[in-house]
Amino acid sequence: MKASISFPELQSLIAEKANQNIGFSFLDSKTVRVTYPLNLGFIKKDISANLTFIELVGSDLLVSVDAGFGTDKLLTTVLSLLKDKIPAGLIEKRPESRLMLHLDQIEQVKTVFDAINVTDLLVLNEGLEVEGSLK
Repeated sequence: MKASISFPELQSLIAEKANQNIGFSFLDSKTVRVTYPLNLGFIKKDISANLTFIELVGSDLLVSVDAGFGTDKLLTTVLSLLKDKIPAGLIEKRPESRLMLHLDQIEQVKTVFDAINVTDLLVLNEGLEVEGSLK
């Protein structure tokens, strides 16, 4: 069984729930580019990072983050900016520029994991695809 969500749908969901305009684009079957518009008043710049899916265990997704030089510092900064805008416990910072995403902290995603034994998460040209079987 396969289920998918397009990048525009994902962007709309994030904008609605977290009031953040985050963009997504395809790089390869395991890597998505995430773009966040940073606006510090006098500085307006898009910050991009490549997220590579390393491992999916249950509803926990380990990703590697590559944003060039200073990725760990950037992660710390972005996570502190987002801490009041995302569910508590959603993102756990790990060593070596990695993040553990506890996807069951997002109600709509939790519903999917409650109904499906997810075996893989793929990046497609137009969005994300989950592979699995019904419970």
